[in-house]
Amino acid sequence: MISAESWPQSAIRLWTFTQRFQKFLAVGIIGLAVNQAGLVVLHDIAELAVRASSPVAIFASMIVTFFLNEVWTWHDRGTGRIIHRAMSYVPINVGGLIINWVILTWLHDSFGMHYLIANLFGAGVAAIWNFLLNNAITWRA
Repeated sequence: MISAESWPQSAIRLWTFTQRFQKFLAVGIIGLAVNQAGLVVLHDIAELAVRASSPVAIFASMIVTFFLNEVWTWHDRGTGRIIHRAMSYVPINVGGLIINWVILTWLHDSFGMHYLIANLFGAGVAAIWNFLLNNAITWRA
């Protein structure tokens, strides 16, 4: 059996990066469920416009995903006080919120795509942004 300790450093870094991204995706599925449920509650039940519902639903999912990423995805990284990581996480994810919101509203308003489907596209693009920046900045090695 070959152990990871015998691998080249670049292979170990790639393996670790891949494993972390898989955890991030699992957390993201939970965040997406919070986001989608928030959209349904705010748009279908509270009858708010999609443009107003989306940022609130995304922000709720940001809170959930921050804590899950803190305790699982990047549990081994990030030193110092949690508030410092939160202060990096929020601006990065606000960028993701904007990306998600722009794509969602563009697909929904311009093409008549159902808002929950359009949100999947926006969330997918935002997830790439969020992972790359949070991995490099919020929970840097």
